[in-house]
Amino acid sequence: MVSYARISADLRKDEHGVQDQHRVNRETASRLGWTVVHEFTDNDKSAAKMGVVRDDFEAMLRALMTGKLPDGTPVRGVVVLANDRLARRPGDYERFVEAFTYNDGFVFADAKGPANLYSEDVESMGLFGVVISKMEVRMRNSHRARAVSGKVVGGPCPFGWKGDRITLEPDEAALLRQAAREFIGGRSLYSIVMEWQEKDVRTPRGNYWQTRTLRTALAKPRMCGFRELDGEVVRDESGNPIVGEWAPILTPEEWYAVRAIVDARKGRNVKRGGVLGDVLPDDYREHRYLLTDILRCGRVKADGTLCNTPLRIRRTPDKQRHIYYCPDKSVGGCGGVARRGDKVDEFVSEAVLAKLEERQMRSSEVPSLWSGDEELKQALEERNELARGLATGRMTSETFFIAIAPLEERIARLRSEKSRADAAADSQRKRAVTDIEDVRRRWYLEEKDGGLPMSTKRTYVREVFHAVIVHPAGKGRTAFNPDLLEPVWRAD
Repeated sequence: MVSYARISADLRKDEHGVQDQHRVNRETASRLGWTVVHEFTDNDKSAAKMGVVRDDFEAMLRALMTGKLPDGTPVRGVVVLANDRLARRPGDYERFVEAFTYNDGFVFADAKGPANLYSEDVESMGLFGVVISKMEVRMRNSHRARAVSGKVVGGPCPFGWKGDRITLEPDEAALLRQAAREFIGGRSLYSIVMEWQEKDVRTPRGNYWQTRTLRTALAKPRMCGFRELDGEVVRDESGNPIVGEWAPILTPEEWYAVRAIVDARKGRNVKRGGVLGDVLPDDYREHRYLLTDILRCGRVKADGTLCNTPLRIRRTPDKQRHIYYCPDKSVGGCGGVARRGDKVDEFVSEAVLAKLEERQMRSSEVPSLWSGDEELKQALEERNELARGLATGRMTSETFFIAIAPLEERIARLRSEKSRADAAADSQRKRAVTDIEDVRRRWYLEEKDGGLPMSTKRTYVREVFHAVIVHPAGKGRTAFNPDLLEPVWRAD
């Protein structure tokens, strides 16, 4: 089968969106016992706009009609993240169904599970989805139009403004302004929120301020009057930020200074004094249980798809053991799977240790180095020079904003590349020096006795598995059956 991925706007220009879709598609295919032989990708291409030609979509239709790829590889189906990745216009969906059903016996699935595209009502259901997608597009276009015009939108009134969302609330605005300037000057957000809690300063929802909520508020483009949409500053055709109709609290220079500090802290431990600590691992929050968010419910629903809900934890009445279970329907699960946690943990642990031993840790390999350090350093220096030019008056605001937009995109792309390369190299180095026998010895020990921290063990689990599907064991008490645990392995 083939995998198809599409994204309308690749803002970071690094194809992360379509690559994430293909990753999910491969996991879906693997779960169903299918093999992806080719990936069709339309990156940064709308499926709703007239006149946009999606080259890989058209190539996929040809492959479906002929039943093979240009190199002769057989094609027998399609896997996608969701139907709206395929089409947002009725004509395109009709052409897809026509090409898919041209041959008999093809299979189709999205992230929810398999679907029969040969049924009589599939085309009408698909067209209904397209209509919904077109409504979503119109809604986004409406939001975009309001953003470009600088108009305010609905929702709770943000802290610092009055109910009209335009006029400043003097006392709240003064607090935010002072907090931003002290933050730029080196004061920690923790210190500020502690002071606010003592003064009984509350959020618009009536809660006490926390470090995270204050950081989010200060980093919002609204603070300096800029309009934001989907997490990005909205810009006009010349690259200048769109200025909203509300009164700003900070100057653009102050807001850029705040964002620079916030961005520098992403992915790092920040101590209470505002001092940067170590780089945080992907799974930096310490979990109490080995397989939280890794186990998935494998019960088959009435429509033939898997429940796929992440299993939760509950303790036995005597508090001696934990149980992994699928929550009931009221909270998104099916309530049809439960399994002894200690048995599942042991099975998965042995599978992970066996895989690590099998790999032999590849101790002879030398990690490859990322080649973009100099380019990133130069881009950061260019950004600093632009900021100095704006601060000293050597550069106008218009020139600054035109120049900064592509530079910020370039820096974001380079940092993303560096993070991926550093993570790969770090993992490779750790494998080279890891003693698997020592890992096995420490795996089952308590941490106080020299055992591995839970976060370390979970890192090994995620390195080996995408997920582990837990299939139902039937009614009543049954003996633990490891065959009902289906690992979804990561490629070596």
